[in-house]
Amino acid sequence: MDNFFTNARRIILTTTGMVVFTSSIYLAKANAQSLTNTESLLIAQTLGGIEREISLSEVPFPVMSSVQAVAGAEPSYAGVELKPDGSLTYELGGQNQQGFKFEVEVSPDGTIIEVDEQVEQSAVPETVFKAFNKWLPNFEVSEIWRSTRLGEFVYEFSGQDFWVEVATDGSKLIINRRD
Repeated sequence: MDNFFTNARRIILTTTGMVVFTSSIYLAKANAQSLTNTESLLIAQTLGGIEREISLSEVPFPVMSSVQAVAGAEPSYAGVELKPDGSLTYELGGQNQQGFKFEVEVSPDGTIIEVDEQVEQSAVPETVFKAFNKWLPNFEVSEIWRSTRLGEFVYEFSGQDFWVEVATDGSKLIINRRD
């Protein structure tokens, strides 16, 4: 029984430390589950990520350099996210010289993870539009983005309540709810 209380204290201290450490960061989503019938001890089951906005002056040099190189423009806002796996990523965005919005997700060492660029309808391949219109013919599109993720291109159609990802060959369509 002593071992149970020692482990319980260790879990409580660890959890308290995590809460104190992340108190200045916005908690996106977390679910908890009771370990005992008394429901007095909870453990985090899933963590959707911890995000917060930061000033551009807080962005590390390798991150800023990579974003400027890939976007060809100065970002106007920045954020940082602690992912569920413990990794840290930066997201910077703004407008390019053509007036289109961009967002770039970057690791702390400057490695580009994802580049999202707003595009005109004329820049979307016909196969993408065919797949999109087949499944969502009456969807009102507010913005179209091209997303590059480790060599994969996806087009994103934004609407009021959700956004839709379509693979460049039209083989996959994913509907995502806005949070």
